Amino acid sequence: MIKTVDTIQYNFKLTPNEMKTALFLAIMVSSVLLIHTVSAIVPMGGLVVTVKPEKSPLESNEIPVLVGTVTDQANRPIANAQVSINTSYGIFQISTDTDGKFRYQYPNPVTPAQYMVNVKAQRDGYGIGLASTTFFVNGIPTSHSQQYISKTVSGNNINQDPIASRILKNIEIAKKQQAEQDAKMKKIEEEKKFVENQRALANQQLQIDLGSWFAQWNPFTPRNAYAAFISQVNQTVQAIFWGQFNFTEQKTNDGLAARNQILQKGGSDDEARNAFIQNASSSRSEIIQVNKDLNIKYGNASKDVQAKFDKYGNMPRS
Repeated sequence: MIKTVDTIQYNFKLTPNEMKTALFLAIMVSSVLLIHTVSAIVPMGGLVVTVKPEKSPLESNEIPVLVGTVTDQANRPIANAQVSINTSYGIFQISTDTDGKFRYQYPNPVTPAQYMVNVKAQRDGYGIGLASTTFFVNGIPTSHSQQYISKTVSGNNINQDPIASRILKNIEIAKKQQAEQDAKMKKIEEEKKFVENQRALANQQLQIDLGSWFAQWNPFTPRNAYAAFISQVNQTVQAIFWGQFNFTEQKTNDGLAARNQILQKGGSDDEARNAFIQNASSSRSEIIQVNKDLNIKYGNASKDVQAKFDKYGNMPRS
């Protein structure tokens, strides 16, 4: 009986189909990198703001000071974040330092009372962060030292009353500041919505392009390319050829898994390469044994006949 093919020849000269397969893998890697790049520009979560009085309670002659930090969701400091301090005396703008910290000192001492302060932090690429705190100022105003006078000013008398004029001026300034802040927030929201829409459109087009690439290069994947080759082989031995392909594919997968394991543990490129070669390579005797088993499995030779060949695939001389 004539022994069927008992060796598999290996070389590194790429056939046209193999070159197409390599090109397909390169496109796949580029696609993954592109997806990673698109994902990398997704905005971060909202800012995390902490704020507290540097001292509380204070005495009536002490100046209040507020301190705080601005971080991201992973507790990393955010430098140059814009912080709005909303007090009963107006809204004040400051920025965080390189450590994500901020400090605001009132211009003057304040009268005895309980004060609430609201803080808002924002920076491009992050959601707005909000926080609030309170502090106390001790003391009771004396009746002779501070007198609160209530009076009504109307008509042309407003322009002649310095206190009323100052109050009206402060009101107008506050309205203007609030209008500017609202306009800025509206612009930020519109820009954020525009970016999100553009990102969604880009991702949609990316999926369409990837689908087109997959459809175009699908015939040149290793298994599909081999299937085209097998279709030209005699049907009586096609199962043996597929068995050889599956054996080689499993060896390659074992080599890739061993390589990745070395790299994940911090091993060098040389160690990873050696691990791949060691696990993906096949000895001549191993290949012969696989062919023997496949011939027996698919009825191309009996076990007794195959047993007459040695580990090198040769018939021993009597």
